[in-house]
Amino acid sequence: MSSPAGITTRSLSTTAERLAAVRLYRAVFDLADDDPAFTPKLLCALQHSGGSALGAFDEHDRLVGFTYGFAGLEGGAPFHYSQTAAVDPSVQGRGVGRQLKRAQAEVARRTGVTTMRWAYDPLQARNAHFNLDVLGATGRWFHRDYYGMPDHHGRTDRVIVEWPLGSPVRAAVPDLPADVPEWGASRTDGDLTWLAVPAAGDALRALGPDRALALRDRVADELDRLLGDGQGLRSCRRVDERTALYCVGAA
Repeated sequence: MSSPAGITTRSLSTTAERLAAVRLYRAVFDLADDDPAFTPKLLCALQHSGGSALGAFDEHDRLVGFTYGFAGLEGGAPFHYSQTAAVDPSVQGRGVGRQLKRAQAEVARRTGVTTMRWAYDPLQARNAHFNLDVLGATGRWFHRDYYGMPDHHGRTDRVIVEWPLGSPVRAAVPDLPADVPEWGASRTDGDLTWLAVPAAGDALRALGPDRALALRDRVADELDRLLGDGQGLRSCRRVDERTALYCVGAA
């Protein structure tokens, strides 16, 4: 699969490509040498067992993006779980992440599944916007400290999104409200609730550890309260340079 940006997406096919994917992942997420990641053997096994391992390559055949996933089950119903996606900073903003996700969806469809899922940090508004507004996924479940280990954003709270692989008809998301709550607070307007989070991805670092954890707790409490009973995260959009708003409603 090739894009106008000159990026080609395809399944990883050699040990060298899978090893390059491990190295890219470590570099993009700035992982320590002793941080557990994954191995080329795992990626190969996934590819032979209904999973996915795909790379995005530039015009020089250099790996600049990577994603992998595996088959999951809930109540006997299968789905494809996308564990991670990493894009080299040199090509970010060129649609590589979107291209990888769509290529992964094609791999998933060939296994017979009709939905994909993946996790993201609810305090990373740019990522939330990509998942919910650009791709059209819905945030359906929230897990406090999903991985049970720290990362560079602090506690690993995660929203799990669900992405239908067909062509679902999504309800239009209304205009942003004029009355914007403070970070970690929500405001209900009819059938919709708006939850405020920082717009900038590095806002937690600027707050410092104690205030960042307090904000995580406020957002986690609201997500615990709001999600479920058919409610989901439908959108995440910037109000201004400081604040982004989640739209929570019937999903």
